[in-house]
Amino acid sequence: MIKVLIKGALLCTVLAAFSAVSTFAQDERASIDRSKLPESANSVNAFVPAGWKVEEKITGDVNDDKVADVLLKLIEDKPAKADEMNDRSRALVILFAGGEAKYRLAAVSDTLLQCTSCGGAFYGVVDAPANVSIQKGVIIVSQDHGSREVTETTFRFRYDEQPGMFILIGFDYASRDRAAGGVWTESTNYLTGKRVTTIDKGKKSSTKTTVVAKDRMSIEEVDYEKLEGDATHRLGLD
Repeated sequence: MIKVLIKGALLCTVLAAFSAVSTFAQDERASIDRSKLPESANSVNAFVPAGWKVEEKITGDVNDDKVADVLLKLIEDKPAKADEMNDRSRALVILFAGGEAKYRLAAVSDTLLQCTSCGGAFYGVVDAPANVSIQKGVIIVSQDHGSREVTETTFRFRYDEQPGMFILIGFDYASRDRAAGGVWTESTNYLTGKRVTTIDKGKKSSTKTTVVAKDRMSIEEVDYEKLEGDATHRLGLD
């Protein structure tokens, strides 16, 4: 009995530590001052500010001009310390390719990608994912985090020439209880103004469709924590 209590206490301590690091990381997120980045340059390295480095480079046509553009997934350039989680913020820089200069700055977001220590107990000391891809001109960002309850989110953005911005066209949210097996999901299409909500508790499930505002939110306005928190609240999971 004593051993069980000790193990339980240690588990709670570990989970609390992960939660504390994640909360601190989210509250103290590093930001990028777009005004300090060049509007155009001949090298992608010119768009990597001091204190950051490229974690991943993604290429693909995102403005339908038949030229492969560049997405830079940036990560804070912070060296790891022994016996400490390397907590680093992330940012996304979007570059149009072509023209007189080889690259032109299109958008910068430092509130869309989760930090490396934001994965919770589900990822432990392993860097939490922030997956970025391009499919048929649409920028897709997928990430997850949690412990017993794992939250998964997917954002979709498409370039709109009229405002000259990448607009959020879709947001998918899912919360899964890995112990009890319950699943709560939302899929919002901002082009059609429809949201499909499904709650599956094993023996009982329900699905409903609601009408939402056709918001035109730019990629630079999207804060993943806020959209995720709003969905969590709507589903009664907070």
